[in-house]
Order: sequence, then C-alpha cells, then structure tokens
Amino acid sequence: MLAVEHGGGSLPRTIGRIEHGFNVRPDLVAVDNAVNPREYIGKFWIDSLVHDEKAMNYIIDVMGEDKICLGSDYPFPLGEHHPGKLIEGMNVESALKEQLLFKNANDWLGIRL
Repeated sequence: MLAVEHGGGSLPRTIGRIEHGFNVRPDLVAVDNAVNPREYIGKFWIDSLVHDEKAMNYIIDVMGEDKICLGSDYPFPLGEHHPGKLIEGMNVESALKEQLLFKNANDWLGIRL
C-alpha cells in the first residue's frame, strides 16, 4: 500500500495539468502508460499534514475523504504541535473527523476495530 506524505505533495494541485498533458501530448506523458493519471486517485493514501484548513478541504475534495490519514511529521520538527489539531478544529461532521483522525489509518493498516 502506497502512502504519500504532506497532503499528497503536489499531485492534488497538479492533477489537472498532468491529465491535460496525458490528453493533448500522449507522446510525452502517456509513453509507457495508457491509463489516465486521474484514474489513480483513490488507489493510494495521503496524509493530512498540510497546516491549512483550505488545503485540507481541497485534498478532501480531490483525493477523497476515505484516503487521507492523520500525518504528524514525526520525528521532524515541522509537524503540528498537537497532531490532529487542524482536523479537530474544522467545521465538518464528527464522522469525517473520526475518519481523518484514525479510521482511515486503521483501514490503510488493515486494522479492524
């Protein structure tokens, strides 16, 4: 199972450009792969460490609320001082907060509660 840190890196914000290249310049972008890059979204996991509520809402929208796991950045010093504080403070339903805080990670790790 693949997981990409820091909110999926640049992928959520550049998927449109990547897909555009796939569609209009397959000679450059689709050389070894005939699958539209957008079809890979939802097939891997990302973490929630984005430090910004707008960015979090964006990755939820683009990547899917069921593929985002709590990120801490441990042992590096740029993580949230209180892991999950951004999620806990968001104006979203408690079921989504639970998904992001621990349920998605349990799914990724194959842990059944």
